Amino acid sequence: MKKHLILILSIVLFSIISAAQDKTPQQSEIRENTSDSILKELQIIRGIQVDAKKKIDSIRAARVNHTTIPEKKAEEDLLNEYEAMAQIADNTRQDWVKDDWNVYGWVAFSIALFSLIVSGVTLWAQWRTEKNTSKLNMGEQKALLSDMIRHFYRNYVVSLSLRVKLEAGRRGKTKSENYTGYPSEEHIKKMMINLNDVHLNLFYKENAKYQLMNKLYVMLRNYNIELDVICDHLKSQTIDYTTKSRDLNTLSLKCYNLTKEITQLIGSIWYNDKNAYVPKACERILNEQKKNREDNADEKLHYTSRFVLKVPKESFYLSTLFCDNQKQFLNDLKKDVQIECGQNTSGSSKIHIIKFQNLS
Repeated sequence: MKKHLILILSIVLFSIISAAQDKTPQQSEIRENTSDSILKELQIIRGIQVDAKKKIDSIRAARVNHTTIPEKKAEEDLLNEYEAMAQIADNTRQDWVKDDWNVYGWVAFSIALFSLIVSGVTLWAQWRTEKNTSKLNMGEQKALLSDMIRHFYRNYVVSLSLRVKLEAGRRGKTKSENYTGYPSEEHIKKMMINLNDVHLNLFYKENAKYQLMNKLYVMLRNYNIELDVICDHLKSQTIDYTTKSRDLNTLSLKCYNLTKEITQLIGSIWYNDKNAYVPKACERILNEQKKNREDNADEKLHYTSRFVLKVPKESFYLSTLFCDNQKQFLNDLKKDVQIECGQNTSGSSKIHIIKFQNLS
């Protein structure tokens, strides 16, 4: 931006110089030698103008007062003489604006000045943005990414709970039998990630780290897009059961895949070891499970119908994060799903299923 501002300043200076008519040393010398004579000639011309103007005024005054009626030709001759003298004086007079500056110079100067103002405003806005952004340090960026691990675990619980609630509402068990309703859009929209939590500008000077962060940014953006698509599919009565079931599987898969990406990214950038942050990721999820059970301690609010959780063994949760204690993790996960499928203290369902109308 500094280079751009310097370029604009150069253009302005060049415009100011080029706006003036070129003056060679010879021209300057001629000007100095003839200055007096030109001024004298202009004074004579100006005198003729003044006399012609007086004569025109006197003739017009006489005609108005009807004191005398001169020949029409006399008035026309005087008027032509006045206009001719005025044109000569206008073309030859020494005037700083018209003599030393040309139209193109003024236009170039105006454009360059406008560009300078715009560039200055842009530079100021960028400076303010960088100043505000610089308040976010690497530690805070790490904390934002770490919280996404917790967020994606909650999303995973919701994705499993959506399937439990939708499957419970099916009238039949064949693939031709579709869901009888769809989850309120809020449940899916709240699963979206705030892309502003990924600050790529912190990594501009470190290409390898920047590439890792940019890859994660693109994956998160695509995840948000997929959530929009899944939301539209689930709301549609014309979308078949197989497609909706596939969407829910994809939603669950993306939750633990992105958990893996974030965990390994934090390890790579902050610890130079992609597996270094695995213990902390486990701790974040365990704390979330504990908090959820404490916040929903009333067993009467939990979902009591039978259901089976299908968590792939290759998922990042079972293969890496909780590979040494899979059974405990699955038990705690099931409790979280029971809570999510249950009721609020007001007695309403945590996940609201909207029934389709005109079901055949």
